[in-house]
Amino acid sequence: MNIYILGAAGWIPGANETSCIMVENKGQLFILDAGTGLSNIRKYTHILDKYDTVHLLLSHYHLDHIIGLSYIDPFIREKRFRVYGPGLMAYPETTDYYLRAFLRQEFFSRSIDAFSHDVQVLDFPGESFFIGDTKITVTRQKHSAPSYRIALDDRLIYATDLSFSAEAWEGVSADVLFHECWEYREPGQDSYRHTSLLQLKEGLPLKSLARIFLIHHNPAWGEEDFRKIREMTAGTNISLAEDGMEICI
Repeated sequence: MNIYILGAAGWIPGANETSCIMVENKGQLFILDAGTGLSNIRKYTHILDKYDTVHLLLSHYHLDHIIGLSYIDPFIREKRFRVYGPGLMAYPETTDYYLRAFLRQEFFSRSIDAFSHDVQVLDFPGESFFIGDTKITVTRQKHSAPSYRIALDDRLIYATDLSFSAEAWEGVSADVLFHECWEYREPGQDSYRHTSLLQLKEGLPLKSLARIFLIHHNPAWGEEDFRKIREMTAGTNISLAEDGMEICI
């Protein structure tokens, strides 16, 4: 499993673009969320060229997680494009409905149907399903709008935009976890929809998660904040994710 971090930030791009991770697994190509980080896919055409299908999995529909849909069009025109989202599992309308509303002609010049010769926009068919040989597990999270934790083959877990609950992680293990980090000390005023580093250190089953990368960074942070985070994670299996990182598990 080869993992490429295209966007490690949250909400507003800065030193890093917003949420997007690309994964090669068992001869398939997956993209997790479509934030502004999807613009970095232009640096990975050598990876794209190996695949005839791109599978995009959306944790939810907030703009910093879907705006990259308007960037991917030139790179997939000769490929099959499959998009999956929570849809009717958690929302009153389907994923197809929300993405078509986002990509209306008034807002973007190309319909999602015109992105390639073969486009399908689907709801998650259940909490566990397969795309080819890859097992996908999705778990609902508490956020200002429902978001979903996404696991690939129970080896990679992607969890962003969530109010942290230690109980939700009981018995969970993985080779790598990408988890949002919006605060780094006590949970702040956004604790009902976001997570702090202190919560992760105290509430995650660290021994059963081989490597943990912090994503969805707070755009208000400066170098001093990142220095403090590095101090807090020194000697642990927790690291800050950054755009351009490549991880093999």
